[in-house]
Amino acid sequence: MSLPVAVLLAVTTALVPSTAQWQRVGTGITEGVSGLAVLTSRGDHVEALSVIDNKKPGQERVRRIVLDRGRVTEVRPMTWQGETPVDLEAVAGVPHRPSEYVAVTSGSRAFHVRVERDVVTVVAAFDLPHDPEDNNESFALKAVGSRLAAVWADRGEGIRPTTIYSAYFSLQDHKLGPVSSVKYDTGAHEETVRHASDIAITPGGSLLVSSAVDPGDDGPFSSSLHEIGRLTPHKNTVTIDLAHRPRLRGTFEGRKIEAVTLLRGEVLLGTDDENDGGWVAER
Repeated sequence: MSLPVAVLLAVTTALVPSTAQWQRVGTGITEGVSGLAVLTSRGDHVEALSVIDNKKPGQERVRRIVLDRGRVTEVRPMTWQGETPVDLEAVAGVPHRPSEYVAVTSGSRAFHVRVERDVVTVVAAFDLPHDPEDNNESFALKAVGSRLAAVWADRGEGIRPTTIYSAYFSLQDHKLGPVSSVKYDTGAHEETVRHASDIAITPGGSLLVSSAVDPGDDGPFSSSLHEIGRLTPHKNTVTIDLAHRPRLRGTFEGRKIEAVTLLRGEVLLGTDDENDGGWVAER
């Protein structure tokens, strides 16, 4: 007997249902959340940079989401200045540079940006190494001593696992060192499964990966969040050492998680629920 996809996404350990309280931040297919990064966090007040996977000229690319005591109190558009991205899927803050971020498209085009008030300005645009068949939905940065490590991933689909890439990254010339890669999948191989919809790296180096079931613009969606391994630094590169048994951090029925970012020791999640718009939740 075959199991439902939502169950297959959780078979690595006991089911951990979500306690997240989802809050709407967008309506319709052009207002989803495809990536999140924290702009400021002071006590119970949090402001986050949200990227949107829009493709057409004139459509929004970035928004500011404001939360107070875990509740969304404001969502407002931001202005993007510079080369216009097509299909932004991820964004990560640059460690030790509070106003700087790297946003990445599904085609692995990356943008080093600086945020000032509600203006996002492109400092430099560059391409991440990738396979031509990759559809990138993930990007994360982590300080490793005096160096910076970058991790990004093809989302994978069905029987095709995600390929997770890692390398040292120079913010000065936007070059990457030797690239390492590893294959990962959830164990669910239906065509609608996306094995990696976003990535976050904990202070201790653990790799958090969201996965999602996406059967179409009207769902029904479901997602899971796993801790799948660790980022391990070496002299010339950084590698992902996969856990023998990934740890399930939660399952989320009815939501297509595409954004995971760390927040005060927890996570801030964002969804792109297509026709049902975008939602966020602290967990």
